[in-house]
Amino acid sequence: MFVEELKRVFRRPRNLIILGLIALVPILLGVVVRFASHGGPRGGGPAFFAEITQNAIFLPLAALASLETLILPLAAAIIAGDSVAGDAANGSLRYLLVRRVSRTRIIHAKIVAALAYTLALSFMIAIVGLIMGSILFPHHQVVTLSGVSITFLHGVAESLLAALVVGVSIFSVTMVGIAVSTFTTSSLAATSIAVTVAIASEVLDAIPQLEKIRPILLSNYWSAFINIFRSPILAGPIYKDLLEQLGWMAVFYLLAVFNFSQRDITA
Repeated sequence: MFVEELKRVFRRPRNLIILGLIALVPILLGVVVRFASHGGPRGGGPAFFAEITQNAIFLPLAALASLETLILPLAAAIIAGDSVAGDAANGSLRYLLVRRVSRTRIIHAKIVAALAYTLALSFMIAIVGLIMGSILFPHHQVVTLSGVSITFLHGVAESLLAALVVGVSIFSVTMVGIAVSTFTTSSLAATSIAVTVAIASEVLDAIPQLEKIRPILLSNYWSAFINIFRSPILAGPIYKDLLEQLGWMAVFYLLAVFNFSQRDITA
């Protein structure tokens, strides 16, 4: 069941197109910076953006920082919102129940597949960014944000670790999408609600008067992955991010499992 769901998610043409479009971002970013900057002013933009031309390592990091606030949550929400609602709409869920597959197993398979796809999105950015960065920019020792030099391979390992942290940071949006998907047969509605929750969190996070509630907002520590490139790694914000994601995931996991186990799927 789990393998079947993973194959279904990763073989679906729409999902492959989303992965392909995500992969285009670091390619276009690298090409534009390499050939269109013409030594223009540096600075500004997302984290690591100004350092892209200095080392190949910074291209995937800049791409992750650029996409983490909207495109990645949107892509994850599309797959999550369709996970149950899409199958309910086209009748696939009834066929699964006819095969006497337990509802608990079905919802867990869909959760695992959606989370795996979310991770695949961030790793796609990192891997394609590293390849393009190595083609377009120097790939030698990397100077971290603390001014310490590390080897290129060490930088590659930290880039992949950053992709892992960014992917896990989006798990809360994925879980919201899956939970909402158990309440409706409209994938669009489930996707929209998950994206709205993410955007609302970012808006609230930017209001100084709401500083006290920031620690519980799902987007509050999304930029924590930047601390991987300090020497030594500043792990505190990353741990807080992971704990925050676990909290959001636990709430919406319970909601998804409870509602799916009670839902009328015979109609």
